[in-house]
Amino acid sequence: MHSASPGDTCEDFAIVARVRQGDREAFAVLVSRYQRMVLSLAMRMTQDRDAAQDVTQATFMNAFRRLDTFRGDASFKTWIYGIALNECRLVHRRSRDEPGLDEIPEPAARPSGGHPLDRVVLGKLVSRLPDKQRASLVLRICDDLSFREIAGLTHTSEASAKVNYFHAVRKLRAWLEPSPSIGGAEK
Repeated sequence: MHSASPGDTCEDFAIVARVRQGDREAFAVLVSRYQRMVLSLAMRMTQDRDAAQDVTQATFMNAFRRLDTFRGDASFKTWIYGIALNECRLVHRRSRDEPGLDEIPEPAARPSGGHPLDRVVLGKLVSRLPDKQRASLVLRICDDLSFREIAGLTHTSEASAKVNYFHAVRKLRAWLEPSPSIGGAEK
């Protein structure tokens, strides 16, 4: 699949203009260009393939319906990511009532030979982070967005995006550090 590059921004604006003029099929170009990135973001944010696919579908349906609100102040990629993040937040809010997310235990110290950054464990820990911390971490590390872009997507200041990222990293480090043994420090 085609992924977006900085040179595609002008082309994205031209495609949006074509869709606005009635060429509904031109929207498929935007879908094919950004679908993989949106699905990847949704997977990292929800940690659930079915939910991520639902988020992706809802993102593009909402984008198509709201295309007239795309002003072009930011790139289409940033705009579509914002819609995807909002969809992820909705999924996360709905899942708060379901058991599971809060029942994930803190990781115990790993036996020697085990790798502390097991993808499943790390994914579960990332899913425990508050929304803005999780979004800042995922968008910064996985999508290589600047703190300015993250701030725009999370509706915070650039400083808040940095603070959210810092707190997310600090929490993950604390959760991943081995716990001191209970009786080891006593005389």
